[in-house]
Amino acid sequence: MLEASRAAELIEKAFGLARQSGKSDWWAMTIPVLKNRLLLLTKNEFKEAHYGATSFRDFLNKVPEIIRVDETPPPGFVILRSAAPENWEQPSAKKFRGDRVRADLWRAVLDYSSGRKYVWDVSQQAARLAGLDETAPVLPTISLGDLKHWRAEFIASRKTPDAEVAKLYREWSENLLPTAGLPTPTRPLWNSYLKRKVELRLQDWFRTNSIKEPAIIEEGRESAASDHQVEALREFVVKCVRIMPNKELLELRISPITAMRTLTAKKSSGE
Repeated sequence: MLEASRAAELIEKAFGLARQSGKSDWWAMTIPVLKNRLLLLTKNEFKEAHYGATSFRDFLNKVPEIIRVDETPPPGFVILRSAAPENWEQPSAKKFRGDRVRADLWRAVLDYSSGRKYVWDVSQQAARLAGLDETAPVLPTISLGDLKHWRAEFIASRKTPDAEVAKLYREWSENLLPTAGLPTPTRPLWNSYLKRKVELRLQDWFRTNSIKEPAIIEEGRESAASDHQVEALREFVVKCVRIMPNKELLELRISPITAMRTLTAKKSSGE
């Protein structure tokens, strides 16, 4: 009972952070995002076992009175029952997904911490957990050492003269912090880097095992955001830029097309 109470308290704090950020639908977040927030709240000390749970899903199942877990679309959502409007609908995959590695293959490669093995089921053309006396080929799940090596490789490619940013990179890499531990502009770069590493690992595995390679990457879909949502996002980005410290502002990336459009507009207005 005490463990469930402590779990509920920590989860509510995580949603409180989301509310403070100004997010309109702060009462819902993906399962990985919630776990990252818990790690940040506990300074990376959060462990499911501390709450009598064997996995993160098991941890969430301990407090059904305060949250609802929806597994679809992947990677699944956690909804705070006390705050979500009655008519609120679960976000669709169309809103949240870009090009990504198939969920079953992604999990099979990156689930190094559980100790479970995944196999490629030729008949189902899908990755699944290995059973007893399994004969299907075992997929190439990474090791902790592999992940550390990938992070070190990524940081080596992100050389920066800023000592503070370099320190953040080093701490994130060496302490295996969640993606949120990286400077904001660097996070999508790491996500893309990780996706490419997983894709290459799978391609090499299918080729080495003489197995016909399936479609590893799922095609992204355009956002269904309304004009109002886009304008709200624009205002939010402008506010972020105004309060950015110098080190983050210097890392801000603007596409050449946007830069040219801005310069053209200035010339036209005589500025």
